[in-house]
Amino acid sequence: QGHRAVTPTLIGRWQTRLAMLATLGLFITAIFATARQDHVFFLVLGYVAAFGIGWDVIYIALQQLRWDRDWPAVFQVANGITEGLFLYFVISRIGLPEIAAVQPEVFAWHYGLVWLSIFIWVQGPMRAVFPRWRFYGGRLI
Repeated sequence: QGHRAVTPTLIGRWQTRLAMLATLGLFITAIFATARQDHVFFLVLGYVAAFGIGWDVIYIALQQLRWDRDWPAVFQVANGITEGLFLYFVISRIGLPEIAAVQPEVFAWHYGLVWLSIFIWVQGPMRAVFPRWRFYGGRLI
């Protein structure tokens, strides 16, 4: 049966993040890459995934400080904004391998649509389509 946890575990967050980026994120990224004729969007998506693994460690640690061990949707929105701003800062000011530059408005549209589509899916339909996902700490496998 396994351990039941309604709030996401670290492994659950990682599995959910990577699965959503590999499905919804990849679909939206492919649209941007095709429309703009630029593969940089796939690199940005990869960096979102890579940095997200680290962010999730921090989020789980912070979540443990809350009395209910829960992470309300408003915190998730704040996290999404923080992650996007951080990644854009790193790309534009420090630099990342294979990414020369990304226009701020194009980055905002790409990142924002990927993030929003995943947020909406996870907050609604995913809970209905995959009810066990929610009760196993966000783990998919």
